Amino acid sequence: MDRLFLLETGFVVREGLRVDRLKMSFLRAFLGGVLVLVLPALALGEARVLGVRNWSSPTCTRLVVDLSEEVAFKEISSAAEKDLVVEFKAALARTEPTQRIQDSLVAGVALSSTREGTVRLKVNKKDSGFRHTVFLLPRVDGRPVRLVVDIENPAAGRRLQEQRKAVQSEKGGKAKVVVIDAGHGGEDPGAVGCRGTYEKHVVLAIAKALQERLNRSSGIKAFLTRTGDYFLGLRQRVEMAKEYGADLFLSIHADSSPNRSTKGASAYCLSLTGATDEAARILAEKENSSDLIGGVKLSADHDLNTILVDMVQTQTINESMKLGGMVLGFLQPVQEIKFSSPRQAGFRVLKAPDVPSVLVEVGFLSNPEEEARLKDPSFQARLAQALSEAVCRFLGRDPAQPILVKDGARDLSKSVSAKSTRGSASKKEHVVQPGQTLSAIATMYNTSVRELKSLNQIQEPSLIRPGQRIAIP
Repeated sequence: MDRLFLLETGFVVREGLRVDRLKMSFLRAFLGGVLVLVLPALALGEARVLGVRNWSSPTCTRLVVDLSEEVAFKEISSAAEKDLVVEFKAALARTEPTQRIQDSLVAGVALSSTREGTVRLKVNKKDSGFRHTVFLLPRVDGRPVRLVVDIENPAAGRRLQEQRKAVQSEKGGKAKVVVIDAGHGGEDPGAVGCRGTYEKHVVLAIAKALQERLNRSSGIKAFLTRTGDYFLGLRQRVEMAKEYGADLFLSIHADSSPNRSTKGASAYCLSLTGATDEAARILAEKENSSDLIGGVKLSADHDLNTILVDMVQTQTINESMKLGGMVLGFLQPVQEIKFSSPRQAGFRVLKAPDVPSVLVEVGFLSNPEEEARLKDPSFQARLAQALSEAVCRFLGRDPAQPILVKDGARDLSKSVSAKSTRGSASKKEHVVQPGQTLSAIATMYNTSVRELKSLNQIQEPSLIRPGQRIAIP
């Protein structure tokens, strides 16, 4: 009869009930020799290269190497050379041929390995003046360890910064500047729908549609923080709003939830004293983790104290809350609303000083029904139109065209002061849409429920009905 022994080495040997000591000593010596040969090889292959990819923005090319484990790396380059080489110990399944990258910064990338188990990542820059940064990102949100190489064009960055500052100096007293931020991008897909829809693609499409509508509105210039599928850090987005001299900052996102039945749009503003509720706190933590997911080199955050000292923050937050209320009011005929009023938490992307800032979640990609609508271009257009109406109302500007309702069969041109004239506020009217409340209508027009009740002789606000005309003071 035999027994099985599992040795510490992981080898399984079969031993009779009676084994003499000489044979056992020989077996131990043999296995010891095997360990001497095997363990170094296991150590060399401890980290494995899982994949390589790249992203391009107007000023930066990002290369990402996915790894199974953290590694120590070494940079080899000189100021006069266009080639950057990064070496690290890892196992590479096969040598990758040079990949051509179609952008203005990098000509090609090659990955190879030596017999000693060293992987060499070679990056051919198109200009020796381009700067590079190499850093390691730890595992986060189910993603592997990542070795990141950023190739940046400083001249292009300065040129775009000067263009943004020129907008601020040239806008004058009449023009209003709106900065639209499409959340996530590049390495950070944001929420992923139950059918695989990426938040980063949905919100960029809505942001572009909103920009187009606002630029056709009277006295508004709208700009995007990102124009393609690439990542921007949260601080970088805030800095762009400041450089533009933004009068309003709107960050567009789509939410997700473990509960697939959760749905609806919501609006969020900055809080300096903690979140208004647990849901807002959790969402802020999720959105603030974008830097780790997207890949920002970790450094101390010195923004908060400066902002708290320098901003006229109370007034800015009050204006943001007013804007958030208008956003919800104008979204209501188009999309179900999750919370009837804006929530607050410590969202880093909303910390632009003196700029009313709102983060809007346009719906839940985790809800199959909402995911289908959110990736539909016609529904994206209706969301963009609703947001443009809210922005124009907040800034006191005329919108480009009317809102469309959920089924697209009717428009809301009559519901948004179609009978109003610029010279006579008393002629403004609003046609109540299904699901609207008197409170939401009051927020849309920057007035109060009391004034609407008095002007329209409404005794019970809850009894207003769809199609009813409400005079606006």
